[in-house]
Amino acid sequence: MAYLADIYIIKESRSKKMGIDFLNHFLPLREESSDEYLIPQYSDNPIREFDNATDLMNFLESNSEYSQSIYWSNLDENNLNKHGMIFYTKDGNMIFGISRNADMSGQLNTANEDECLQLMKDYFNTEIGYIHYENPPANTLDEFVRIVEKLKRN
Repeated sequence: MAYLADIYIIKESRSKKMGIDFLNHFLPLREESSDEYLIPQYSDNPIREFDNATDLMNFLESNSEYSQSIYWSNLDENNLNKHGMIFYTKDGNMIFGISRNADMSGQLNTANEDECLQLMKDYFNTEIGYIHYENPPANTLDEFVRIVEKLKRN
């Protein structure tokens, strides 16, 4: 079984354009992983429903009080980026994520993940990012920064 490394960066934005540009850059051949999105997410009594990520992203851009997770699968099997993710945090920010295959051979070779993190940092012009394994990111800017600082100390 392949394990995935999840590489995350955060931006203080809700820009739909930034989200689409990220996806076009890192996953140009993609498909949404869901066909239904609820506001609030996972609600039994949603106040809004969307059938595509584009309309959802329009809504979330101007409604920063809602958190949401959106996933895409890469259709290009040769691309190292297997999945793309955008997490709209409960404090009005966006976390961008890429999943790549992780080397679980016991050799502690993280070059693949490290390369992706650096590519994302360069693309977004930030140093605030981290790598996790099969785990969703924090849900606020403060939590995200605490994780980054903790990982730097270790």
